[in-house]
Amino acid sequence: MPWQSVGRSAAQRAGLDPRYLRRVRWLHKARAVQRSGHSIRRHWQLVLTSPEPDNYTYEIANESDLAVWAAAVIRCDIEAARAIVQEPHRDVELTARLRNATAGHWFWTKRLPPFGKRLGWYALVRALRPRFVIEVGAHDGLGSLLVLRALELNGREGSPGELLSFDVNGSAGWLVGNHPLWELRIQSSHRGMMEVLSARGPLDMFIYDGWHTHEAEYADLEVAAAHLSSDGVLISDDAQVTRALSDLCERLGFGYFEFQEVPVGHFYPGAVLGAGRPPARAVN
Repeated sequence: MPWQSVGRSAAQRAGLDPRYLRRVRWLHKARAVQRSGHSIRRHWQLVLTSPEPDNYTYEIANESDLAVWAAAVIRCDIEAARAIVQEPHRDVELTARLRNATAGHWFWTKRLPPFGKRLGWYALVRALRPRFVIEVGAHDGLGSLLVLRALELNGREGSPGELLSFDVNGSAGWLVGNHPLWELRIQSSHRGMMEVLSARGPLDMFIYDGWHTHEAEYADLEVAAAHLSSDGVLISDDAQVTRALSDLCERLGFGYFEFQEVPVGHFYPGAVLGAGRPPARAVN
């Protein structure tokens, strides 16, 4: 377990909630700005007031490119993918849920944290209609909330599905709270995934947003791939960090697809959303 997780767990056991410190982690935020090659003077407001010392949220300038990426993974028309990517922006109920979840938590969250490239997760769930999704690394639960909304809408259209999330942080997933389609396990995926997959049917979608070392990510992706359905998909939310997903896809002969996000008004240069999928089955 990384030292950050060990420290957080110790604080929680002592009755302290590290989330209250997010806005005042000025040195941590300042160093992050400098590491990205930007001026602290230019981003002083973010350094002083942002509730996100890491795991940043922001709008992205290239949602049209995200739709192209989604269409390639889904194997559908680009206009159809673009319409799905836009759905959450028009979803009044989803916005209300997010607003209600963040109410009263000014110390550690934005009022309406943007979904950013997580809209790609949503598009894949809506189009591929997975029955069983596993997510590693729920953090606050922003991605979980979005995936669950997609599964919920799929269910109304006759394609039910459910999400199981792993996280080692006892306060993870607080943006979701409780949801009938969700199981949150406060447990290392390294310890829990094999147990879950051995007891259940095939895995239709796997989202990795956990601790990004090549060893940890590759191990979880390898287990997920071994239980993946023939039309399933593997997702790495920060695929540029370890290249674990691209390495695995090359080894297995999977198609591999990348999307490079372009953040709006943020010092962070953006991350890569990666997806791997087995070759399309031949139609007789």
